Amino acid sequence: MQPFAPLGRVVVSRGQKCGHSPGDTEATDCPDDATWHILWTPEGDAGLACDPHMAVARERFVFVDSHPVGSDCGRPGAHWSLHNQRCVLPDEPAAQSAAAEQPATV
Repeated sequence: MQPFAPLGRVVVSRGQKCGHSPGDTEATDCPDDATWHILWTPEGDAGLACDPHMAVARERFVFVDSHPVGSDCGRPGAHWSLHNQRCVLPDEPAAQSAAAEQPATV
């Protein structure tokens, strides 16, 4: 069994919506707002999930980190801060340490 999540297509126009999409088609996209930001891989592949689909991800897959969706998630230049368990912007003091922890932006 493959423990890693199938990442599927990149969806850039849905805003802060859950990224769960059985069959990986627009017709099956979850319409719910995202409540969780998930760092799937150390390379910076990230996604969003609603509460029920985050529970599924926790049961089925291996991922690097997760945190509740915040205002900085998905903003250009934001870094994932493992230490602070949130996304931070480059002008925040926590961003320098976040860039050292995880060089990929999410």
